[in-house]
This record gives sequence, structure tokens and C-alpha cells, in this order.
Amino acid sequence: MQARHSSVHPAISALLAVSLVADFALFANSADYAPAIRPVLIGGLLILNCVLAWFGGARGLRSAEPVRQLLAVAGCLLVAPFALFALLLGIGPPHEQPPSENDLRFLLLAVNSILVGAGLIVLREALAQAGERLYSTLGLACAVFATPLYFLFCVIQRNDYVAEQLGWSWTASVSGNLRELTPLDALSITALFFAGVLTYLATAAFARALCKAGWLGQGGTWAFLLLSSLGLFFLAARGLAYPSMQAAMSHWYSVPGFVAGIPAVPWLMPAAIGVLMLRRAGQAGS
Repeated sequence: MQARHSSVHPAISALLAVSLVADFALFANSADYAPAIRPVLIGGLLILNCVLAWFGGARGLRSAEPVRQLLAVAGCLLVAPFALFALLLGIGPPHEQPPSENDLRFLLLAVNSILVGAGLIVLREALAQAGERLYSTLGLACAVFATPLYFLFCVIQRNDYVAEQLGWSWTASVSGNLRELTPLDALSITALFFAGVLTYLATAAFARALCKAGWLGQGGTWAFLLLSSLGLFFLAARGLAYPSMQAAMSHWYSVPGFVAGIPAVPWLMPAAIGVLMLRRAGQAGS
């Protein structure tokens, strides 16, 4: 009997990508939603993301083909962080929120860092089964080191805000709202810098691996390589120091480095890869 092949309409993948970016934008933009509206918005966004992900290819989880199952798992893991940003709708930048909100922010970022790392690990396994091992292994190496560095940054930052809520402090206060940079804070900022660098490198390596496996076209590959290179360049030009938003926005040339170093920004391209892998996983024969 001839196998019937299903396919994912490009519009569904596009809608999923738009929805994930919207989640991130709503997470990053400060907004005071009414208590009655906030849970409705959060629930609606989460349901929308799940529906779009399912019809965008997550149904490939039911496939009898192991590679397609792996692609579906990898895709779900890579897009999940941006879907989860809906949980903290309107939280905005850290300096605009009380310690309790920032406690939740860095807890969510810690969970998301694990999801991204896990997604890239699963993607590497899918690529290995498809016969591509060189670039996927290089990408895996970067992801394996980036994940604990992200996690370290998030845990240290979260502990700072938890300590502030409890009235504890391991640093002297410079002013009512400004604290001196402690060695732990400096360690976390350094960890974040290298985590971002490794994530951009991992994205470039996986893009090349996907191209070698025939899962990504030349145009898409070059787009990922270019964006990864730009992110890496801007981040390296900024250096280890993480400027405040006010300082970064005071000069146009400091803005790209600041944006490239925002914790979730390097995850945007892996999420885009996740959308593409979901689409491929959804094209299983039945």
C-alpha cells in the first residue's frame, strides 16, 4: 500500500514563529495587566502556542520513524522557552520590577537554558542518525558548555533577589537602589558572556550540520551563519562588562552589543531552528 504523506503548511510554521516572538516581546515589555485579564491572556497564549506547535509538526512525535520523532522532540524543546515566556507576561526589564518578580524571571530563564541545551542535544542525535556527525558534534560541544554557564548566571542572579527579599546582603549598598558588584555577580556576568558566545557558535555549527544533512537550504544556512556571526561580533565587541540599559542606550554603537548579550536573545535562532525541525517532523508518512 502506498504511504500517504502529510505536510505542514508554511503559514502554520510562520504563525508559530510570530507567536513565539510575540511572547518574547510581551515578556520583555513592561505592562500592568488587570488581574482579571492577565490569566486569560497567559492561558490563551499558551494554548495558542501548543496548538500551533502541534499542527506545525509536533504530531511527528507519533511517527514510527525514530529520526522524525527526534526532530519533533528537538523542535518542541527549542521552541518551549519562548512559549513559556507567556507565563511572565509584561514583566519587562529587571530594573523596573521588584525583587519577587525578578526571582521568577531568573528561575524561568534557568529552566529555559536547560530546555535549549536539551533541544540541541536531541537535535544532534537526530543528525547523527542521519549521518552528519562533524558539525553536529561541534555544536553539541558548545551547547554542553553553554547550558551550565547560563544556569550559573541565572542561579546567582536569582539568589541576589531572593536575598534582597529576605533582607540579607553580601555587599555594601552604594545607594538605595544600587549595589556594589560582588565577586559572585562578576562571575555570573562572565558566565553569561561565554554562554552567549557558545550559543552563537552552536547555532552556526548546527546550521552547517543541517545543511550537510539536507534539512536546511543554502539560503537558510547562510542566514543563520550571518546572524550568528553578527551576534558573536557584537557580543565580543561589547566585552565582558554588561552595561546597564541606560548606559547602553546612550550611544548608538553600544546598542547592538547590549542586545546581543540579553540572556534570551541568543536562543532566538535555536528557536527558529526548532520551528523548522517541527515542520520537517510533521511531514512524516502515515
